[in-house]
Amino acid sequence: MKAAIALVIAAAAMSACAPKDFSKDGATAEQFTRDESLCRSQVRAQSQQERNIDDQRRATFSAERERYGQQGLYTDMANQGYKFNFERSMASCMEARGWAPKQNGPIPMPKLTW
Repeated sequence: MKAAIALVIAAAAMSACAPKDFSKDGATAEQFTRDESLCRSQVRAQSQQERNIDDQRRATFSAERERYGQQGLYTDMANQGYKFNFERSMASCMEARGWAPKQNGPIPMPKLTW
């Protein structure tokens, strides 16, 4: 039973981390590169602005976290959150430009009911 649960968790983690590509009927590689570049620059600017605000807010309260030795945890969680938000914003921007995401990697896991 534990092995089955571990296998399901590992497969779900691998499918969630699989890179996404985008496809668009009749589009060329040049169009993809241009759209991806535009989206990347827009999302990077937006993400940097949000990160600056969060960093300033975090700096205000960092003394309390440092006193209890928790600063590393908050930094790690923030970095993971920024990465997730960046990828989600990139996908949203590409979809807004008419590109459809296609999932590469393992077969998606079925919904499990416990």
